Amino acid sequence: MATAVRQVPSIPSQGSADHEETDELDELRGMISHTKGYFARDWSLSSGWNNMRYTVEAALEQSRLLNRTLILPSFVYARACEGKIELCSTLAPTVKGGDAMHSNIRDTLPPEQQIAYRVPIDIMIDIPHLRRSGHPVVLTSEFLRLSGFTNPEVLETTSGHFDRDKYLGVRPTDGKNVTLFVVKNNEYDLKGSVARVDRVQPLVEKFGRFSLEDVGTVSRKLWEKVNDKADHTTVSLEEAREAVRLYMDDPDNDHELEDILGTMGWVVLHTWDGWLGMDWLETVVQPVKRVAPLRSIRGWHDDYNYIDHDVVLLEGNFHSGRKPGTMFFTTPEARDAYAKIVLDAVRPIDKIRRLGDHLAENMRQRVGGRMWMAAHIQPGNFVQAGLVAEQSIEDHLIRINEHLANGSFVLHNIHERRGVTTSQVPNVVPDLTQFTREPPKAGDPFFLGTDERSPNYLNWLKRNNAILVSDLLSPQDRLEFGWPIMITDVLGLIEQVVLSHSYYFYAHPMNSCAGGVVNMRAKNGKDWRTSWVD
Repeated sequence: MATAVRQVPSIPSQGSADHEETDELDELRGMISHTKGYFARDWSLSSGWNNMRYTVEAALEQSRLLNRTLILPSFVYARACEGKIELCSTLAPTVKGGDAMHSNIRDTLPPEQQIAYRVPIDIMIDIPHLRRSGHPVVLTSEFLRLSGFTNPEVLETTSGHFDRDKYLGVRPTDGKNVTLFVVKNNEYDLKGSVARVDRVQPLVEKFGRFSLEDVGTVSRKLWEKVNDKADHTTVSLEEAREAVRLYMDDPDNDHELEDILGTMGWVVLHTWDGWLGMDWLETVVQPVKRVAPLRSIRGWHDDYNYIDHDVVLLEGNFHSGRKPGTMFFTTPEARDAYAKIVLDAVRPIDKIRRLGDHLAENMRQRVGGRMWMAAHIQPGNFVQAGLVAEQSIEDHLIRINEHLANGSFVLHNIHERRGVTTSQVPNVVPDLTQFTREPPKAGDPFFLGTDERSPNYLNWLKRNNAILVSDLLSPQDRLEFGWPIMITDVLGLIEQVVLSHSYYFYAHPMNSCAGGVVNMRAKNGKDWRTSWVD
């Protein structure tokens, strides 16, 4: 069900609008001129904002390694609105989600839950900040205008798919057609044979020319371990250490271990640990090392930086089941550079961050200025999909209270010892209020982030000590923020900012919202023990 876009109170003259658009395009051309061209993805707009954010973060790294300008979708889809459909559809265009996204993921839901709201992406992510941070990006609508099209709003696909035919206009420099190079889905990291890394060169500099001497008794042990893994590409550092222990002078020396592995044709790679053995959250707060055979290493920069086409397109969806960045890193410095993209470059717009900060302070006042705790639970449709820890709202609350009791113990310990141990993220500054403010008291309410919208459930939660974002928002807050606050995905971003300020946070590992919160808390200097996911 589509509706007209909301009306703008005043419209400048056509001449003025054309002049402004020309200036904007000239500014974009200047930015793009410092890169080799464009990098594009087939965006999965049906995956929800948090999963979209993970994909954007990875795409920023992929485009950076190729020195290309990233093409982002001009809009995303939000799953629900706080008001009735009749009101919400006057604020944001509505579509039948399955039809627009060419997906049947919502077909079994009630008709009102099959509706999706089309939201400009620059409401969800701070595009100017991305550009100021050194990441050249353009929206698909801007890319189409730069390619000579005058009707980008008609041409842009509703699914986020990069149209191989309709998107290729002409280059303004010479009038020739825009050229496209497609990286096939199965060429990126064919599972079972390829370990995709950022650059191969650091390994070449350290170990010389690549050899295939990953043979012998020790190497066979490592191969057996690799083949036992789900991805068939890497093993943990400790598994590799156990395999070569007899060949080491000091089995605890990582540098010696790395050198011995190198002589055997194996290499240490850098990434981050998941939660409970799963990578759903794609957090960048627990660095780990993995070991892979040299023969399986493929560098993204090495394989595709030579391409001179105008657009390089990575085909298909590359989010599920992969580490942050959808690649491993060959140096700690490269790993940390990607962490900075996640922690610093990709962020909500100023309006969202300011309101989230304000509501977090409101929450602190609710508990008398003490440290306060928080949790996030999944909505009912995730229960149906089996993506939650408990099957009832009552069981959810029991689980939350158990973890918050442990959180209170942790916060009292931090307060008494007056020491904060931050996560292993770049440039972090400890939040000293973790021991200068009083710890929680028994009976303090907790903040609860959730997409659950059942009035009965929400009222029951509030009767059981939960404070919701709606309890902290005033009519003035809503008025000043404007219509987007009614879109639940926008409200979810505000909740994430609030949750990032809590002094203890708990969520489930299949909760994509939790990943963003854990990363934000690490950047804010929270003690690593105060973010718990299980």
